[in-house]
Amino acid sequence: MSLTRPISLTLVLVAMLALAIAATAAGAASLPLAQISSAPEAIAEPAASGYSQYGAVFGESEDGQWFRCSGTSVDAPNRSLVVTAGHCVYDEGQWAARKWVFVPGYRYGERPFGTFVAHWIGTTPGWRRHENFNYDVGMAVVSRNERGQTLAGAVGADEFASGLSPKQDFDVYGYPVAHPFTGATLQRCPRTAFEGHDFESFDFPGPLDLAVECDVTGGASGGGWVISGDRIDGVTSNGYDDDPTTTYGPYFGRAIAQLYARASRVK
Repeated sequence: MSLTRPISLTLVLVAMLALAIAATAAGAASLPLAQISSAPEAIAEPAASGYSQYGAVFGESEDGQWFRCSGTSVDAPNRSLVVTAGHCVYDEGQWAARKWVFVPGYRYGERPFGTFVAHWIGTTPGWRRHENFNYDVGMAVVSRNERGQTLAGAVGADEFASGLSPKQDFDVYGYPVAHPFTGATLQRCPRTAFEGHDFESFDFPGPLDLAVECDVTGGASGGGWVISGDRIDGVTSNGYDDDPTTTYGPYFGRAIAQLYARASRVK
């Protein structure tokens, strides 16, 4: 899928998803890192402590299109909160209403902690009303897994952070699906420094977005941008075909903090 703005780094159509599943079953690997500029590194054991809170999102939109995204378990009073991109819950006027599941620690089709099915999804007013990428953040409250565990109880959770200086070093996590990746493994761009803002971000209301150097593809949308090892302060949103090494994400400001407060109250 094209990654030129305003197309986001997410929706993977059925044909692409089928190819990714086939590649996963065959144990296909991504290209050697030396061939990918600003390439992320694969996490060998995503179910291990410190990584298990990151996971793959599988969903179906109202019009029956399947998609892949990424998400992060985030600490909240309900212990059941996933943070992702806004277009991973609401895209082009449609909610991901039919099915939305989070699989933490996903690797080659394995679900070490089971599946967590969303019973509430939400996004910011700026994304819901205008699909403004400066507000491209979504959240989901999930039910317990097959073992009766809450999400945070099963895999842990990162702390939610907002209102901080954009000048941070981020560990960028996600499950890119489009070539050269397969969506089978958790990828990380370690310690990617804030580089500035997308010029198109100036054309829309809200805090300016953030740019980092991380070469990911479709399916990485919603992956957490983590500071200080365990504080989520951003998510992957979008990019450009002609600049594949740069990834953009919304600044976590007041609107995202308000969304977090609202989602945290959902039982």
